[in-house]
Amino acid sequence: MNKFSLKIKGISCCVPARRISNSAYVKKNKVKNGEKLISLIGINYRHQAEKDTCTSDLVEKAINKLIQRINWKKSEIGLLIFVSQTADYLTPCTSAILQEKLKFPKNLLAFDINLGCSGYSHGIGICYALMNTLNIKKCILAVGDISTQTINIMDHSNKILFGDAGSATALELSKDKIDHEFKYMSDGSGYNDIIIPAHSLSGRNKLTIKSLTETKDNKNQVNLHLNGANIYSFAINNVPDFVIKNLNRKGIKYCFFHQANKMIQDQLALSLNKKLNKKVIFPNSIEYYGNTSSASIPVTICHNFYNKKISGLSLLCGFGVGLSMSSIIVDLSRTTILKIIKY
Repeated sequence: MNKFSLKIKGISCCVPARRISNSAYVKKNKVKNGEKLISLIGINYRHQAEKDTCTSDLVEKAINKLIQRINWKKSEIGLLIFVSQTADYLTPCTSAILQEKLKFPKNLLAFDINLGCSGYSHGIGICYALMNTLNIKKCILAVGDISTQTINIMDHSNKILFGDAGSATALELSKDKIDHEFKYMSDGSGYNDIIIPAHSLSGRNKLTIKSLTETKDNKNQVNLHLNGANIYSFAINNVPDFVIKNLNRKGIKYCFFHQANKMIQDQLALSLNKKLNKKVIFPNSIEYYGNTSSASIPVTICHNFYNKKISGLSLLCGFGVGLSMSSIIVDLSRTTILKIIKY
């Protein structure tokens, strides 16, 4: 049994300054049934990064804002984990770049994790395990994605779905008695339901001129390919049973889901409310930020609760790309939650 529990000291998020109206977008691009599609996915606005902006830019700003607010000394941070599907480079790891930019100590442990939708809840679990095992007192979990840059310019259905965001979460060990109850699920049979097929000269599909130019359904091999029907089925058929026991646990008041789209959010809430023995609140942020991939859970927390206190325990649950899913019970009642900032 671990000696310490996890304290989430603070959460900060950063989104690009460029804010897109989906109604204006579908009108300008004459998207067939555009307004109906917007109503179904429930996304009115999303933030899109400029071409020269990287995920690390958003994350760096979020980290600086957070450690300034919680008054942490950089020299005390012993672990930095960067979770993203849109790293600055294939190699080296973006966490090393962030270490230098942030002037974090050189004796810290820093590495990247390639995850999207489940990345935040996976990341917290990994941080917690390493902190306990290696006796690391303070950690920064950096999570974010710039998904909009992976989508073909003519792929309007995915263009209006995704937004960009970065986040920073400050973690430290605590002697408080909290049973965090980590849960994980991996199902590689659906690996190609969310996929960018070609990315380098060493991958399964080699990066070639053909992969860059040949298109199918307004996508080429370096664009994001998304099977929305399969992801919907995965979420609806797996998430409720995955979290129901923990949601019925005493003290759970909030459930923060990955923000996939409104259809999935509404169906999950409807299904779970029928099964729950009590009322649980399901906050969302999808309307204003879109699907921000790995950053959607911290974005939802900051959007709804900045400068506020969250009473009771919260369940965080990410699900999607991989296919993968994870959940964790946390106490956010003493967490400093910052207002979302712009880059």
